[in-house]
Amino acid sequence: MRSGRRGIALAVVLVLLAVGSLIAVTGMTQAIVDERIAGNQRQVAEIFLAAEAGLLHAGRWWQEETWGERHDQLFWGDPEGAMAALGALDRVIRPGLSWSVQELRFDGDEVLMRVRGQIEGIGTVREVQGRYRRPSGDDPADANGALSGWTELLQH
Repeated sequence: MRSGRRGIALAVVLVLLAVGSLIAVTGMTQAIVDERIAGNQRQVAEIFLAAEAGLLHAGRWWQEETWGERHDQLFWGDPEGAMAALGALDRVIRPGLSWSVQELRFDGDEVLMRVRGQIEGIGTVREVQGRYRRPSGDDPADANGALSGWTELLQH
């Protein structure tokens, strides 16, 4: 009778050990998935921030000067020239993370700018767009122009 109890105890302990191991493996698997999700969310957030930083930088660029003349006077209405000049800027946020201007579209005293943020080597990008309104010559309070109306466009 005593040896039968020892066999049952062994079986119960083995079943409990198997259930505990299954719970531990499931928890570790879920932790790995959660870590990957968090890493992907961090990358997407960094890419979006790079696109926003690029949009802000491009908006400020219109107010800067080259050869004593503001960029909004030198390049207004010249999307190719403006794209080339913006392309010459330092667009790297950190190694592998950068922004680039994808499109400039002029409409009167406003230019629509579409800017992309991306991490080198992965396929995820974020694009934002915004409008820069160049200052009018009549209003001294409007001497710096304005960047407005930015929206997130797409994500991959």
